[in-house]
Amino acid sequence: MKKAFVFIFLVVTFFSCNDGDIIITSFEFDDVDLQLCNGALENESVFFKINPSNNEAISFDFISSQYNATTVLEEPIIIDLSEGTSSLIYRQFNTSITNDYYCSSIPSSEIVVIEELKAISGIAEIRVIIATEDDEDNIPAEEEDINGNGNLDDDDTDGDGIPNYKDQDDDDDNVLTSVELENGIAGNDDPRDTDGDGTPDYLDTDDDGDGVPTINEDIDGDGSPRNDNTDASEDDDTFNYLDPDTTERNDNVSPDPENTEVLTTFRTIIDISNIIFDGNNENFENDNFSFGFRDVNSRRNLDKTPN
Repeated sequence: MKKAFVFIFLVVTFFSCNDGDIIITSFEFDDVDLQLCNGALENESVFFKINPSNNEAISFDFISSQYNATTVLEEPIIIDLSEGTSSLIYRQFNTSITNDYYCSSIPSSEIVVIEELKAISGIAEIRVIIATEDDEDNIPAEEEDINGNGNLDDDDTDGDGIPNYKDQDDDDDNVLTSVELENGIAGNDDPRDTDGDGTPDYLDTDDDGDGVPTINEDIDGDGSPRNDNTDASEDDDTFNYLDPDTTERNDNVSPDPENTEVLTTFRTIIDISNIIFDGNNENFENDNFSFGFRDVNSRRNLDKTPN
């Protein structure tokens, strides 16, 4: 007997007929997270989904030195399930399981596999892409569309090769954008504009409009203008870069290369097609599904283009 169906996000449930055939009738993995463990072998990864309500799980493991959850794959990894370096297995258990079943070296002896389907052939495609990126500067990405053309990658105020929405220091003055937002006015959340020139400080290379670029008001050259106050007194506690009355400068200061950290969400996507299972000699036609995706957040530093 042959039965055709399509896997959609691994929603799987089955019942057993009197003749022992396994019939897939519905799928119950839509709201289940895709999880990952390292396998016992070198470069082995084990992806799995567990549906505790039906005591079932489905797993896909493979061996590849190319796969890294936080490295974009320029080309997808293609794996032929018939070659024996990977496996796709659906199981139902006598009791509910946790991720320890796949992640522990020795699963609990109380867990018994009641039914199992194992793919004997199929083609898996594994991709790692960047889903989102954000500089965490307290400005929503959509509001950093300075040009207003809808393409965030075109907005690079300081010309350092990093678009504003991924740049912690949009104007490369060594004062982080997140610091330059607060205006100190109660009930007003407009970004600070110290010199009132219409350009907010986080996009202004000369915040106080005194003719000395903010970055050059780092008199002690320690990489931050935020601790330099030449005329400090009880009456003046304003840093030079915000004080138009102080014009001392230090021209031997460069943008801090460390101000490039961006929160990146890497997404692993697994699609498997042309699957044939060995369960009770059942052959299933037109079997293609997306195993779902798994997101991993990571912070990384971007490369700056020298100004």
